[in-house]
Amino acid sequence: MLYISKHILQRLYLNGKYVVPNSYLVNRRLHAEAQTHRGLVAVQGEEAAPFLQGLVTNDVNHLEHGATSMYSMFLNTQGRVLFDSVIYKKDEAFLIECDACRVQQLMKHLKMYRVRRKISIDCVDKDYCVWSLFDTDINWKDITPMDMDSLYMNPKSESEVSIKLNVKHESDMLVTRDSRLRYLGHRVIASVNADMKDVLPSIEASKGLFKDLRYKLGVSEGMEEIPYTKAFPLEANCDYLHGVSFHKGCYIGQELTARTFHTGVVRKRYMPLSFSSDASDLPFDVNVLNEKGKAVGKVRGICGQVGIGLMRIEECLAAHELKAEGFTVQTYKPAWWPYEASKERAK
Repeated sequence: MLYISKHILQRLYLNGKYVVPNSYLVNRRLHAEAQTHRGLVAVQGEEAAPFLQGLVTNDVNHLEHGATSMYSMFLNTQGRVLFDSVIYKKDEAFLIECDACRVQQLMKHLKMYRVRRKISIDCVDKDYCVWSLFDTDINWKDITPMDMDSLYMNPKSESEVSIKLNVKHESDMLVTRDSRLRYLGHRVIASVNADMKDVLPSIEASKGLFKDLRYKLGVSEGMEEIPYTKAFPLEANCDYLHGVSFHKGCYIGQELTARTFHTGVVRKRYMPLSFSSDASDLPFDVNVLNEKGKAVGKVRGICGQVGIGLMRIEECLAAHELKAEGFTVQTYKPAWWPYEASKERAK
């Protein structure tokens, strides 16, 4: 039997832990999708934590002090995104999730900075795979803005799960709440031979539903949506998705990221798109135009009638009509965005 909170946000914080009261527990049917487009790199060794600390936007100490996963990005020296990743702590190893087609490139990047540190860097795609367990039955009206005070802390409670699994050997599997946004459900690192039906008998296999959910929430992922060296982390909502620490020490790309956050205005961000009809044939990076013919954004991903785009926030929200290659487009500020974090709002 599977139990999950009626709305994932409806939790209580008690004695340092989030708990789900019995009155909120209901039987739910979750969807499971193997994230075959995502790969895993294992970094292990006594110097692995300080090594990663100098390369990623988030604070590796969260994983050292009890969190099982965290969202983060690898940047170049100009502060642009090289890889978006979810980093997991499994036993003594750090497992870094990134696009499967970029695994070798990520390993090369890591080895370039390894120097003489006592760490190993290995591809583990043949051993593990990534799954998403999620609920598509979201009450969109109940989504509330995140608390600004908790945006950048990513505490251990952020990765605690609300799923009861039928697993004989849980040590072979890592289950964690999606560290980007709780509405995305849970992430599972399992053996390549694992069958989710054995773990959750009531699970429904699906294909494409997770991308549809991500787009509706305005969450980008992977090189197709976040092109290599073409986007900044705050544009990709890395700060909103618990993926940036502004309290840790230096890391590659930190200077520009911190300066933008503290003194600048993030004028462009990834936002959800809704098309008037199936727009799957639209080319990547096509411009979104307002009624005056001015480009106010670019399409970065499409799944049927929903998509995601890098949009000029104020201009696209002020437009009376948006078009992309003949398609009527609508966009909106996701309800989970924190109020105060939107500096353009204070103008």
